[in-house]
Amino acid sequence: MLDLPHSTVGVKMKPSTFAVAFIITFAMVSHAVADLSDTPDESAVVPARFAGGLDSASGTIRFPNYKRDVSVYINCAAKLSEAGEVERYFCLDYYGVRDTKFRQAAEAFIESAELTPASVDGEPRSVEIYFRVFFGRQGDLYGAGVFPNWGDDVERYGLEYEAPQRYNEDPSPPKCGSVAGISRVQVGTDGRALGDVDLVMSYGVPEHYGTCERWMTQVVGEGRYIPAHSEGKPVEATYVELGGNPDWFTLKEPDGL
Repeated sequence: MLDLPHSTVGVKMKPSTFAVAFIITFAMVSHAVADLSDTPDESAVVPARFAGGLDSASGTIRFPNYKRDVSVYINCAAKLSEAGEVERYFCLDYYGVRDTKFRQAAEAFIESAELTPASVDGEPRSVEIYFRVFFGRQGDLYGAGVFPNWGDDVERYGLEYEAPQRYNEDPSPPKCGSVAGISRVQVGTDGRALGDVDLVMSYGVPEHYGTCERWMTQVVGEGRYIPAHSEGKPVEATYVELGGNPDWFTLKEPDGL
């Protein structure tokens, strides 16, 4: 049972505040953190950020027409230009709820989102960013919020830490329309990968894994990164990247095979 003051029942709460309260209530995390997206960053590397801060960005998310109690994270990725404009994006369906409304709401959010560009040594950079959109409802209380990570290091840094962002150009890719994978690697405060890449080939045609697996490992393992940030300072954290044809992760048939 969600124990909230009577005055909040039936009210859409401040988005990220709601998300934090909702998650804590259901014991998904053990602590809450302040919104740090507007913390001044004097370092040589500055990550791309949602303009106006997380609360402002979360306020533009439209909660879908879904009346049952729910707690859903939609993981998304986006390629940003040097000006901070979204060039392409992809969001993954949440398989705990067989309904595409939440993915579609997350996609609608990123299509219209405004972001401040990333920079390295004062120069703007095109980056790959990974973020997640939370949707929660219990009875008449509902809300949504955006978080600049996929949750890998929430236990260390809290809900709103900023995950690493890769800024180097990809090496020439092979044709990988028949497979898809998720890569993870630890990124140090110097913007370099630490240790081996953890690559899970989740979907696709097994006989096509080899070439694409080597390419995805190279992209992530040799990448240059804006390191993760917590409380405005660079920290070591996990970077995650989708590779190959991400349609394999959706509820639809893959394209481009």
